[in-house]
Formats: sequence, C-alpha cells, structure tokens
Amino acid sequence: MPRQKIKLKVSSSDPEVAYLYLPKHPQVAISGLVRKQLRLADLINDYKGPDIYLDFDEEGSIIGMDIT
Repeated sequence: MPRQKIKLKVSSSDPEVAYLYLPKHPQVAISGLVRKQLRLADLINDYKGPDIYLDFDEEGSIIGMDIT
C-alpha cells in the first residue's frame, strides 16, 4: 500500500485553524484514535507562536497537529 502524504486541511469555519495530517494518520475520523495530545507551548519555554497541539496514536507515534 502506498504511503500517505502530508495533508493540511484548513477549517471551513475559521481560516486561522488547520489540521496537519502526517503520513501515519488514516485521514478519517476514528473515535479514540488520538491517545495523547501535547501543547507545543508546554514543551518550549517562552514559545511565542500559534497554539500547536501534537497528536499521538496508541503506539506513541505523532500522527497530526492542530494549529490554531
């Protein structure tokens, strides 16, 4: 099976909100798919960018990013 590409989807209701699908993400809504979420600002002292949340699957692989 070919590997998925990276895909950026901008919210239809807010052009400043997007989700970045990484290659391991199935790119469909699956309940419970994201097992852990980390906020970038909590990981980097004095972070001054947009809110970015890193989404991880049950294996601990990063599968996507919420960008607001």
